[in-house]
Amino acid sequence: MLVLGFADYVLMIVLGFVTAVWGYRIARLWVSFISAIAVGYAFYAFSTPALKSALTPLVLFLIGFFVGALIGFAVFKLAVSLIAGFAIAYALESHGYVVPGEGPLLVLALVFALLIYAVIDKLLVLAFALAGSSMVFLGLRGVGLPLYVSLALSALLAVVALYKNLR
Repeated sequence: MLVLGFADYVLMIVLGFVTAVWGYRIARLWVSFISAIAVGYAFYAFSTPALKSALTPLVLFLIGFFVGALIGFAVFKLAVSLIAGFAIAYALESHGYVVPGEGPLLVLALVFALLIYAVIDKLLVLAFALAGSSMVFLGLRGVGLPLYVSLALSALLAVVALYKNLR
């Protein structure tokens, strides 16, 4: 069993609070930022050999950076929805709940992807709220608070985080 120190548990409480309350927004920011860098670099890398000028690839990098930042989270939501939709459809088909074949699998995967895309924002908020409040619970237990106090505080944090992010 891993034994952590008091400072580690306090850090876990702080990071859990940040994850529960602002985790969804931080994730959106990171996904958009990484997408912006990737698209900007792609614009830069493919324009540098063709354009021998020093300034034009830099301008194209900035254009790609802004385009990537704007479409980053939408593409992320779409990719997660498609992967989850296919996983659910494949699981249903492999267990015999759906007629086997590529056609029904594709249709079912797209239907599930559409359903997941419609609710993915709320699912991500729920996931971050539960993960953060779980970290707070573990940190409070590690600090030495009783079980019912730790459970009540972490449940309150989960409710507040859900209310703040879903309104």
